[in-house]
Amino acid sequence: MKYYNDKDNQAGANVMFMFLQMFMILIVYGFVYTSFIAVKLAIAKYDLTVMTYLPEFISLVAYPVVLHKTRRIFKQGKRLRAVAWMMGWASVIIVFLYAHLSQLITV
Repeated sequence: MKYYNDKDNQAGANVMFMFLQMFMILIVYGFVYTSFIAVKLAIAKYDLTVMTYLPEFISLVAYPVVLHKTRRIFKQGKRLRAVAWMMGWASVIIVFLYAHLSQLITV
């Protein structure tokens, strides 16, 4: 018969959170990649400057910082808050990328 072990449960939760973080970074970077392609097309079509890539570059750099901070929050034992922050910032970044693209390309 197995007994309840806090160390094993904590290690399992850490591994699951790490996999969730990898999955979320793939999702966010997928949106960043499509935004890079859309900005590239907008630059070619509307003769814009290279500074148009700035929001994509900022989100490319900022999300790993968010993941690091949420990892620290998770290690403090605030698991639900860490997951909410990670997913919340992912949605904010995705929404702002597409808001940037909608302002860039007028229909």
